[in-house]
Amino acid sequence: MNDRKLPPQAIEGEVSILGAIFLDNSCIRKVSGIIDAMDFYRESHRKIFRAMLHHQSKGIPIDLVTLSNTLKDRDELEEVGGASYLVQLVDYVPTSANVEYYCKMVKEASVRRQMILYGEKISEMAYESESVGEIIPEAKSGLSEITANMDSFGGVSLQDLSTFDSRMANYERRVKTIDQDRFITEYALLDRKIRGVAPGEVMTIVAEPGGFKTAFLQNLLKRGAKRTSKHALFFSMEMPDDKIFEREIQIDCGVSGWDVECHFKGGGRYAIDQKNIAAGHNGLIVCSKPRLSLEQMERYVDLTRQKFGEVVALGIDFIQLMPGPPGTSKIFDRIEHNAYGAKTMAKALNVPVILLSQINVLGRKEKQGINFSDAKGGGAIEEAADIGLGFYHDKSGVLVCEGLKNRNGPRGWKLEAEINRVTFQFIDFTLYEERKGKAKGEDDGCPY
Repeated sequence: MNDRKLPPQAIEGEVSILGAIFLDNSCIRKVSGIIDAMDFYRESHRKIFRAMLHHQSKGIPIDLVTLSNTLKDRDELEEVGGASYLVQLVDYVPTSANVEYYCKMVKEASVRRQMILYGEKISEMAYESESVGEIIPEAKSGLSEITANMDSFGGVSLQDLSTFDSRMANYERRVKTIDQDRFITEYALLDRKIRGVAPGEVMTIVAEPGGFKTAFLQNLLKRGAKRTSKHALFFSMEMPDDKIFEREIQIDCGVSGWDVECHFKGGGRYAIDQKNIAAGHNGLIVCSKPRLSLEQMERYVDLTRQKFGEVVALGIDFIQLMPGPPGTSKIFDRIEHNAYGAKTMAKALNVPVILLSQINVLGRKEKQGINFSDAKGGGAIEEAADIGLGFYHDKSGVLVCEGLKNRNGPRGWKLEAEINRVTFQFIDFTLYEERKGKAKGEDDGCPY
């Protein structure tokens, strides 16, 4: 006789969730912010939910006809119970108002199942391992991950978001051991030109390597958060948390990265006034998880709003590091998907999005100026942008900011970026002197 109990499950909750999405397609974003497909107990429900997520990502309505066709194309319609079962789901719940409650039921059952499976694994280890010292760290790590899953939303977790205080603590720990594994390596005139970035708009910054595009983005996000007392969300897929924190202190305190490192190592003549560090405390929320998809970014924005408050803007560094949808192999297809997707995301979330893009370096020594065509996938990047800025160095080494695109005003203008290259502080912008007889600082008559 098998006395083994059935795994924890919330079938009524699963059915209610799927039925609610049929009733109100818009609630799928709320659902996907709490659970993912693997939280469903029944494999048939997982397949139905995955098909619904596919429809949401493609902007396809979720109804009996469209979903049946998708499942049929995937040879999964009969596996989930056929079209008749989908009809049962539609008729199961009278309203979608309680969908969050159903999600919590399903999530809790999912976590319970994970705990049971992990408990069995630890039990086996306890029998087989020669040293208990090998078991305890594994047990602690696994249980911590499962516990965090209760705060996990659609494959993302609060643990992936870092506040100023957590970045500082992590940075302090990092610099104390850095020698062991060291690898040696806001603006009135500009605002008159671009007229700001409105919610739902995308400003794309195209820059050559060494064009300080990431530093400019960090300056912008910090200024926006401070001015509005809201939070700016920075998706850094290139730069890790400790380097982001170091640059925060450089920008806030006007010091070099070496000064920051020495201060957190123990002060001395490089000690930075703690008041200046505290004054730099801001609403910048950083996620440095690599290869983030647009869907994950949307969920992180929802999570940030729930946990921290309003979001003034989000920055993405940079588009070439973002993955494409499953099955996408060509880089141009991947960039095109993410360029248009960033615009759709900005509109759906109603926030300004600042998107960074690298360029091809071939031929840069002979070329002056910069264009969208210099970037891989530049056509799609340009078309999806509302505002486009280009950063490059002229022959004399001046950092130039050029207006490449502007749906709200002029383009083709050039500004000189005044930047402290040691502290990464963008100080101001002035009219660019092109060495053609025009007096430096002379206005170009732009009314904006």
